[in-house]
Amino acid sequence: MRLSEKFKQTAPDVRIIEQEEKKEMYSHDIGDVPTIMTNSLFKVQPDFVVQPKTVDEIKQVLAFANENRVPVIPRGAASWGFGGVIPTNSGIVVDLSPFRKVLYLNRGQKTVTVEAGARWADIDILAKKEGLCLMTYPSSKFSTVGGWIATGGYGINSLRYGHLSAQIVSMTVVTALGEAKKLTPTDPEFAYYVSTEGLFGIIVEVNLKLRDVPDASCPHLFYFGTDTDAFAFIEKFMASGQADRLRPNVIRFLDANHLDDINKIMHLQEFKKSPAVLIEFGSTVDDAAFMKLVRENFEVEEAPKYVASYLWNERLFGMKTKRLGPTILASENIIPIGSAAKFIERAKKLGSHFGVEIFVDSYILDAKKALIMTNFLCDSRKFKYYIDLPLTMILTKAAVASGAEPYGLGIWNAGFINYLYSGKQKKELQAYKTRVDPNSIMNPGKFFRVKSILFNPFILNFGVGTLSFFSPVLGKLATAFFGKVKKVDDLDFELMTHACAKCGNCIAVCPAYLVTGNEEMTAKGKIALAKKLIEGKPITKEEAEKVFMCMHCRACEEICQTNLELMNLWDALEKRIEAITGGRPAEKIDEFIKKVDASSDYWEMVERNN
Repeated sequence: MRLSEKFKQTAPDVRIIEQEEKKEMYSHDIGDVPTIMTNSLFKVQPDFVVQPKTVDEIKQVLAFANENRVPVIPRGAASWGFGGVIPTNSGIVVDLSPFRKVLYLNRGQKTVTVEAGARWADIDILAKKEGLCLMTYPSSKFSTVGGWIATGGYGINSLRYGHLSAQIVSMTVVTALGEAKKLTPTDPEFAYYVSTEGLFGIIVEVNLKLRDVPDASCPHLFYFGTDTDAFAFIEKFMASGQADRLRPNVIRFLDANHLDDINKIMHLQEFKKSPAVLIEFGSTVDDAAFMKLVRENFEVEEAPKYVASYLWNERLFGMKTKRLGPTILASENIIPIGSAAKFIERAKKLGSHFGVEIFVDSYILDAKKALIMTNFLCDSRKFKYYIDLPLTMILTKAAVASGAEPYGLGIWNAGFINYLYSGKQKKELQAYKTRVDPNSIMNPGKFFRVKSILFNPFILNFGVGTLSFFSPVLGKLATAFFGKVKKVDDLDFELMTHACAKCGNCIAVCPAYLVTGNEEMTAKGKIALAKKLIEGKPITKEEAEKVFMCMHCRACEEICQTNLELMNLWDALEKRIEAITGGRPAEKIDEFIKKVDASSDYWEMVERNN
């Protein structure tokens, strides 16, 4: 008997996804890792996927998994790129993306209680109707609350309000053994569920602090001669103690390459090709005091106000540069501010060996640390991509050599675990794992121990160190043979499918997904189908029909991270499908529209967003 059939006998009310073409959507995350690599190293196709509606249903899944010794992989919007939600040995994917209700907003206490799959954007929309808003939030506002707790926690406004864990009043988790626990930050077990990637259980409900909507938004953009000058300005300002007094929400560094790429996307020259620092305040009083401080103590060039405002308003579209790729790879690390400029110089030199241009985005976290993202464009369709991929690990290796720690592990960073946790901390984590997950069902094959020996910390660090040492020769040979990466000017049908960031923003706002819970009907799913067409792979009649189950509401296009012209893409895709299948499934389209129209969830979403 198939595992899915056995599960349905024990938990008949739990929604299950078991068709091969549907399960494929759950075999990857936002990362652009070639399937030939993942399939050769892991069993990434889940046995089946569940979409639980209640905590009791989650407990049923865990009970079944323990009884049958089956891996369980918690999954939110899959908007993180280090393999944390990729199955390594098949198993059951618990898709928490539909588990997204905003349960209760307490205006007096300035708190909100949500299910783990709730999107940050949904919370912010509702909160603002009550004069409240989020304290911190990720660069993808359509990621899930539980997902960001489990994988990150640093983002926009972290400079002022700290790590996400500081804004959690309480959270309810279900351990691997099926025990529900309501934890507060003072509980010893609380830390085991923050940034540990679903190793011990599943976050199901969170109570978060909110803040009053600020009276203003005052961004400034300052240009500098070099990266070193920019970080010297940041370091001096932070060390002075003035940041504690003036309370900026965000200090963000962008290098000259990043700003130049924004110019290319805009087909304008609004930004100077120069390193820059973006600072944003939520108070006109603090802003005025800061500008007085700058005039009296620093010699800096300020960009026009509208330029700073544009950059601030684009903070949630950090993947837009992918349009120029059509693939983007990145290394993310938390680094001492004093080491940042020297590391960036090293990173750019490493990139030049491989014929790629490194561009940098960094958020200052406190007086000592910065979250720094070293990114580069490439093309996953070309063979050189297999040579570019190791560069992400070489960059991480260079960062940790500068005193950094990796921002998350997943699969691809698991070999750097010793730079994130001490030996004592690892023993404590493993002891807790043994206690609450004795059958080791929760998200196995990553973090502590990746299935492939290639990710053993000693072997990976030795291999990456060797590659780094020989990169001036190997990288230049590869570049001489395959050529440098060239940026894309225009996106055709094929390039649009590759430029998709797979961020999941479209899923959060898609009426079809809200009603059906089927990712195939979202922009992300339809782009995956378009790729299959391009690659000449067969598609089923059922897959083809899903393309037409669309309200053409433009919601996906409006929030697309890479700003793709999705309506044009859908028109082209539908024409191709019509040519293959001989027409549109008119009756099924009518049934779909009626189902959406009759959905109370759909009309609640419309009301919420108005």
